[in-house]
Amino acid sequence: MHFLSRSDSLDLWLETKNMREAHTFLIFATSITFSYVCADGIPQSPFTYEQQQPSCMNRIVPPRTTTTITNVSVFDGYNFLPPQIVTIEGDAITDFAFNVENIVDGTDKFLIPGLMDSHTHPDTCDDLKSFASYGITTAFQMACYDYAQCDILRNQEGVTDIMRAGIPAVGRHSAHSRQAKLFTSQSLYLDSDITAAVNNAFSNGSDFYKIVAEKNGPTLEQQKELVERVHALGRQTVTHASHLEYYLQAIESGTDSIQHVFADGEIDASMIAKIKARENLFVTPTMEMFRIAYAYPRLAFILRGWKGFVKTSFADIQKNVHKMFMAGIPLLAGTDSIGNALRFLTGASLPFGPTLHCELENFVDIGMTPAEAIRSATVVPAARHRVRDRGVILPGMRADLVLLNSNPLLNISNARDIARVWIAGVEYLDVADGAKFSCSSLID
Repeated sequence: MHFLSRSDSLDLWLETKNMREAHTFLIFATSITFSYVCADGIPQSPFTYEQQQPSCMNRIVPPRTTTTITNVSVFDGYNFLPPQIVTIEGDAITDFAFNVENIVDGTDKFLIPGLMDSHTHPDTCDDLKSFASYGITTAFQMACYDYAQCDILRNQEGVTDIMRAGIPAVGRHSAHSRQAKLFTSQSLYLDSDITAAVNNAFSNGSDFYKIVAEKNGPTLEQQKELVERVHALGRQTVTHASHLEYYLQAIESGTDSIQHVFADGEIDASMIAKIKARENLFVTPTMEMFRIAYAYPRLAFILRGWKGFVKTSFADIQKNVHKMFMAGIPLLAGTDSIGNALRFLTGASLPFGPTLHCELENFVDIGMTPAEAIRSATVVPAARHRVRDRGVILPGMRADLVLLNSNPLLNISNARDIARVWIAGVEYLDVADGAKFSCSSLID
């Protein structure tokens, strides 16, 4: 197994900057990055710079047409089947249709289900279009601080479909509470009404509930109660945990999913056993965020603080994810992408779309086959996130499809060599020239 060599970039940066400079940067970064403009007493997302969504209102959506793709190799979740016909009628795949309006020649091409990013933070319709151009047809938005703003992104015809959390469960004096500048009433105290917090999120349209396990975050008992209340509603929880101590909390809480992975320790057999004992627990490690953060120390500083990065490297992330994979723990592809929101502060970009393809490469680097990597962004998240109308190519399923020019089972980078994209039966016409993109460009 080949792992990337240990990066010394963060240590070098720390050695050449004294703590006064670092403290000054933290104040500057926090004040700029997480300053909100409030509307009607509701804090807006910290990463939103293009409010009002003109691209949502003015874009032209192509009409759905009954389309038949002929002679195309179809991914069945494990391999590509011999060339066959796939037909789209309305928003679904069908086994037969009259009055076919459009025929696409799929000769020497490869059809996969639309991809899913299981951890991201889009804010604008342009973000959704960026996703769609790279074949990401579903995205799971991991926090929403302005429900009206987030709802603009919902149910937009012809672009990426959004599932979202609401305002996360964060402790009053935690890093996330400070960064997001939450109102006092939006943070958890030791005596907070857990039922009210959960009901508020789902009454505002949340699809799942996010808990943030961190220093000064919800106590373990609060996390357990949050999970219990959410499960009583038939919904799921996802728990942010990027340090060893809080990973253990998340496992014990009974949450459905852990978001991120940690580098300040090593996953051992005991932890693996605890994760596997939670039969429905899955992990979205967001390796790509870590890969970029280790290359841009200021990004690491803003997103995760020093603790998770000092004296560690991306190789530590890889080793822990590799161990989870080898143990059979379900891993979902997610990116923690925020676009260019922090580029002016850090020099780093986490673009919507390309980062998901880089995460597939990361998964292959830690031992997955290309087929397993594709599954981590299609059928596996569809099952784990309970959106069972997509993720596979079968009659009756939602017509989220990506037609590729090259076989991704030969090289996972071929998954971005995109010919055409359909989202719920609507063709997205402005596909990216992904074959020219290189993941190394994000850390050069």
